[in-house]
Amino acid sequence: MRSTVIAIFVASFTTVACGGGTTSPTSPSGQTMSGSWLGSTSDSSGSMMGAGLTSAQMSNAQWTITQNGASFAGTMQFGGYMMGGTMTVSGTMSGHSGTFTMTMPSGSMMMAGCTAGASGTFDMDDLMTQMHGTYSGTNSCTGAFDHGQMSFHR
Repeated sequence: MRSTVIAIFVASFTTVACGGGTTSPTSPSGQTMSGSWLGSTSDSSGSMMGAGLTSAQMSNAQWTITQNGASFAGTMQFGGYMMGGTMTVSGTMSGHSGTFTMTMPSGSMMMAGCTAGASGTFDMDDLMTQMHGTYSGTNSCTGAFDHGQMSFHR
């Protein structure tokens, strides 16, 4: 009887010590897109959606996002860009990827009266601390732009 109890104990200990549970990696629980993301953007307009930004400003981008379920929304800002309007960001995600739209309303660009909108996709790393995406869209004053690239980190 005693040897049976010892055998069960050893078998249980071996299963736990050798990872008898789930071995596939999972993202940290509670991780969302909510918070600030810093990074850079660029596209074929040479000026972030044709807004008149310098390359230094496009390298100093910030998304401030709040996520609610699969949806998120927030703002996009550029260091040193003092225009009065707010650029908005919204989208959805599933797992570590998603889609988004960015909107630059009238008054948020150096060219008065212009607006711009873009849509794209993104992927995040397993820890959800880095995001890379692509986008394209249209500026009401300068036309279409494409080859948009963005790279953000927490």
